Amino acid sequence: MLFFLFFILSLITAHAKEDYLPSSLGNDDVDSDPALKEMSFDIGDGPETFMAYVQPDVTSFYKDVEPPASKSVTPKHNGLAGMFINMSKEPVRLYWEPHIDGERSLIEIQEPFSVGGTATFPSHLFFYTSHRDESEILIRFKVEPYPNNVYIFDPYHVEADLGETEKNLLQLDEIEREKYIKIRKSYLFGEVYKSFTGRSYLVNYPRPPPKHHMWRADYFNQTHWATTRETHFLSMPSREKLSDLRTHGKSRVIDERKPRPLVDYRSDQPLMNMTLKVLSCAPRVFEIKEFLSPIEVEHMLYLASGEDLSLSLTGQGETSSTGEIKKTRTSRNSWLERERSPILDAIYRRAADLLRVNEALLRYRGDGEFPDLGSEKSLAEHLQLVHYTKKQEYQAHHDFGFNDIDDPFQAQRFATILLYLNEGMKGGATTFPRWVNAETFEQLKVKPETGKAVLFYSQLPDGNMDDFSQHEAQKIFGGEKWLTNLWLWSPVYN
Repeated sequence: MLFFLFFILSLITAHAKEDYLPSSLGNDDVDSDPALKEMSFDIGDGPETFMAYVQPDVTSFYKDVEPPASKSVTPKHNGLAGMFINMSKEPVRLYWEPHIDGERSLIEIQEPFSVGGTATFPSHLFFYTSHRDESEILIRFKVEPYPNNVYIFDPYHVEADLGETEKNLLQLDEIEREKYIKIRKSYLFGEVYKSFTGRSYLVNYPRPPPKHHMWRADYFNQTHWATTRETHFLSMPSREKLSDLRTHGKSRVIDERKPRPLVDYRSDQPLMNMTLKVLSCAPRVFEIKEFLSPIEVEHMLYLASGEDLSLSLTGQGETSSTGEIKKTRTSRNSWLERERSPILDAIYRRAADLLRVNEALLRYRGDGEFPDLGSEKSLAEHLQLVHYTKKQEYQAHHDFGFNDIDDPFQAQRFATILLYLNEGMKGGATTFPRWVNAETFEQLKVKPETGKAVLFYSQLPDGNMDDFSQHEAQKIFGGEKWLTNLWLWSPVYN
């Protein structure tokens, strides 16, 4: 199964971007990330090695200027991703409580030998109960400061007593024992990884590194550039020309020697330049100004006017700093399919060029297109259209979740592109409250500007999730905010 996964990933890489357009990429961008360091470990199968991401020293983030300090500043926001591992053969309930024996709030029900979690804060209290008897508290957890993200319930392991541990494992049948050993080894790997890198391992081992391109973020204000044939729309086509796309598969491929669709409504330049400016190195955050034209923004807002926006939902259970459950998001949203119009299709193709992936990976593939990938599903979600009005917000959260130990792909969101559709509101900035820097404990703020894109990664170059990718949509105090999200998954979309 693991060989099959690596095979599929190699195919995705091969189809990533077969026809490279001009860009700033040099050999340094193509070669292995220099922050990947060889880590030795042994979790019971003999000596092994792993290329682990070790965050560079913060002083390297300041090029041609004197670093304000020699060490990174501890951020004011001290939240983190809490990962809870149920190593028992029974399902359990994960609860949060404001204090011991306080009013409990259910986070999730976890299956045997499974992983779950929530965004949380140091000193938060959680506990597992039996699924059958909620009054039976199995274990309590008190969240500690970062990088202590991982908390386990292992009713079988007895520290420094292999005999007693083996006696306890007699309770498991052959399949259960296999799952226990697998999840236990993943935890032991994570302990070595944490000691080596200073980060918790927030996925199940083994998880291969992402095969999509990752733009380097070596220092603040570093710039990259990429080009695309999907130039800006400068005038609005008629409604008849903006009807839904009804073709799939190979028929969607555009001959690069021919003009783009609706060329008469676009810029007459053959290529459009996209400049990426590094705003943060950890997490990797980039700003791309004028990614959308005013006409494209107008079109998306027009589509939004016909949408029935519903209350936005969070992902896996989330707790705010005060412990509120499922109240961390108050916006409204809807979804726009790529096939909704030729303009949306062009935006997806432009995004593919920005991300350095083949546009076919961002849509349904039929007619035998890339049959070796084993799936016709897109690796990207529909565009999420989000609307914030006064006092609405989305508190600090991650775009990733947690995978089942038996999931061979461990599919997760890899990259997020935020597209701002308006500006001028009071509040409403996108913030990264835990960005690594040597100058301030305040959050990194990105001001919404019409047509601007922000790209950031939820994964690290070694396949781990980036806990620092936690981000927030700040509360609106005046006006309104419109934006769309585009999420790219790796290695598949689940």
